[in-house]
Amino acid sequence: MANPFEKRATEYLRDDEAFLDIVTPEPLATFFMEHARSERLYDRLVIVIGTPGSGKTTLARLFQFTTLHTLLRNPNMSNYSPLVDALTACEAIDDDSPNFVGGRLPLEAEYRDFWEFSYPDEIKTGLMIGLLQARMVLDWIRSIEASGVLIDQVEIVPRVGAEAALTAIGGKAGRGLRDRARAVEHAIYNISAALMPPRIENIDRDAISAYQPFDVIEAFRVPYGGSILQLRPLAIFDDAHRLHPEQFREVRRWITRREIKVSRWILTRLDALNPDEVLLDTEVKPSREITAIRMQDDGSRSSRGREFRRREFRKMAKDMAGRYLSQMGVFNRRRLHNFSSLLSTVEPSLSASKTRQIGKRIDILQLRYGISANHRENLEKKVNNYLASSGKSSDDLRLQILSILFERYAKRRYPSMLDDDSDSVQLTRPLTVKAGVADGARIQLLHDHKRPYFFGIDTLCDASNENAEQFLQLASRLVSQSETQLVRRKGAIIESKRQHDLLQERAAEMVKEWNFPQCDAVRRLADGMAQRCLEKSLEKNASLGGGATAFGIPQDEYCAIPRKQPDLARVLQFGVAYNAFVLVPNHRTKNRLWCLIELGGVLLLRHGLTLRRGGFLPRRVGDLTRLLWGR
Repeated sequence: MANPFEKRATEYLRDDEAFLDIVTPEPLATFFMEHARSERLYDRLVIVIGTPGSGKTTLARLFQFTTLHTLLRNPNMSNYSPLVDALTACEAIDDDSPNFVGGRLPLEAEYRDFWEFSYPDEIKTGLMIGLLQARMVLDWIRSIEASGVLIDQVEIVPRVGAEAALTAIGGKAGRGLRDRARAVEHAIYNISAALMPPRIENIDRDAISAYQPFDVIEAFRVPYGGSILQLRPLAIFDDAHRLHPEQFREVRRWITRREIKVSRWILTRLDALNPDEVLLDTEVKPSREITAIRMQDDGSRSSRGREFRRREFRKMAKDMAGRYLSQMGVFNRRRLHNFSSLLSTVEPSLSASKTRQIGKRIDILQLRYGISANHRENLEKKVNNYLASSGKSSDDLRLQILSILFERYAKRRYPSMLDDDSDSVQLTRPLTVKAGVADGARIQLLHDHKRPYFFGIDTLCDASNENAEQFLQLASRLVSQSETQLVRRKGAIIESKRQHDLLQERAAEMVKEWNFPQCDAVRRLADGMAQRCLEKSLEKNASLGGGATAFGIPQDEYCAIPRKQPDLARVLQFGVAYNAFVLVPNHRTKNRLWCLIELGGVLLLRHGLTLRRGGFLPRRVGDLTRLLWGR
C-alpha cells in the first residue's frame, strides 16, 4: 500500500477491522482513563480540545458502538487485547460487553448555514439543535442495527418524569423513535437546503415542534450476546470549530445542562475559543458542569509533568509507527515493525582536519585567558568523566565542551585574578560538565561545522509537539528513505546525517505550507523569535546550555495581552492552535513569574535549535509587537 505516514490513515479507513489494526491504545490511558476513574467522563459535558492531528477523532471513533462491537466480536485476536484492556479501564466495556451506544456527528459547514438565515437567533439555534438531536438518534439506532439487532427489539429507558416529552420523540419503541427522528430531520433539512428559506409562519411544524430526545432518553435496552443490556447513549459532536462562534456558544450552553442524562462530548480545535480562553485558560476548565481534556501540552503542568507527557507521547508514537509500518509490504515482509531500529543513533564526528582546527582554537583560548596546564588538565578530566558516563564520546565533542568551559572560566574568575596564571585562581562559580553543556556544544558544532544534530526516534518524537499528525508528517520522509534503501538493497537503517538533513528539509516545507488564519503573522513572529534565540544559543560560553527556545514575558504583562493587544492575542492564539507555539504560564525563575512562549518543534528543527526545554530570553510585550509590525 501507499506510505500511510503521508496521510492521516485512520480517517481514510472506513472498515472497522482495518482501523483497529493500526490504532494505538496509549492515548486512552494518557487522556481519558483518569477522568473515567473519577467519574467525570460520562456524567457531564466533556470538551476535548486539540490542535489539528492531535488524535481527537481517532479516539472518538473508538467509543462508537460499531467499533466496540467489532472489537468484542473478535475476542481472540491478540492485537486487539491492549485496546480492550484500555477501553475497559475507561469503562466503555464491562465483562466483554459495551456499556454505551456511542454515535459521532461531524459538525460540517451545513450546520453553520443556519446562522445565515434571516430568522431570530432563537429560531436558528432551535433548528440546529433539533437537527443535531434527530441525526444523533438515527446514528444510535443505525449502530445498533448494524450489530444485528432488529429495530423492533430496541427500546429506550426514559428519564423519570419525562412522560409528556416521551410522546413528542416517538415513544419508547425503537421503530417509533426512528420514524419520529426521520420526520424531524427531513423537515429541518428541507429548510437548510432550500434556495430561499421559508417564512417563519410557513415552516413545517415537525421542524419547530417540541423535540428533545436528549432530555428524555436515559438508556437503550437491547439484546446483546445472549442477554438484555441497558446501554447508556453517548453523543460525540466532532469538528465543533466549524460552527459560527455564536453557534458554538449556544450549543455548549444547551448541552451543558445537568438534567441531560445522555453522555455528551464536544471535540474542537483551539480556533473555536476566544483568545483569552486559549492564552489565559479562563473559561474551559474542569468544573461541576464541564470536563476539559486538552490533547497537547497546555503548559499548566510542572516541568516533571511535562516530561512525563513527553515520555508518554514517545511511547504512543513508537507504537503507532510500528502499526503503520506493518501495513507496508516492503517492511512487513522483512518483519521490520520497530521504527526505532530504522533510525541510527550513532553520533557522527567531524573529520580529523576539522577536529584539529577546534584543538588549535582551544590552544589559543588557553593562552588568551591565561589558563594553566593544571587547570586545563582538571577540566579535561571533568569532560572525559562526563562523556564516559553518558556513553557518547568523540574528540570533536570533547574539544567543543572544553572550549565552552574555557569561555566560562574567563567570565567567572574574579577581576583581581585576570593576570594571575597560578593554580589558585578563584571563580565566582565552579565549572561543571552536565547535559546542558554537552547539548550547547552539539548546537555549536551544528552551526559552526554542520555536524548533524537531529537524529534518532526520541528526537523525532520530541519535535512533534505531542501531535500525532505532526509526528507522521516528519516520520513520512524517513520512512520513504528507508523504503527506497530497501528497494535498492542498501539496508533499512538511515544514517544520522541523512536523518538530520531529511528532518530539517521536511520542517522547512511544513512551515512554508502553513495555511491557516494569521499564518503570515505567526511565521513572521516565530522566525523573529527563532533568530534571537539562535543568537543567544551560539554564545561561546553557552550561557543557557543548549540555548534558548522561548521568549519569557512577565506573567502580569502577558495576562493583559488579550485586553490591551487584541491583534497580538489573535496571532498568538492561532500560533498555539497550529503548533507554532507552546505556552508555559507561571514559570517561576529569577524571583518572578513568567509566561514562556516556546517555539514549536518544527520551528526548532528548521532553525537548528535545541529540543531541550527551559531556556528562554526575558522579553516584554513590546518586543513581540516589534517583531510583528516593526513598532
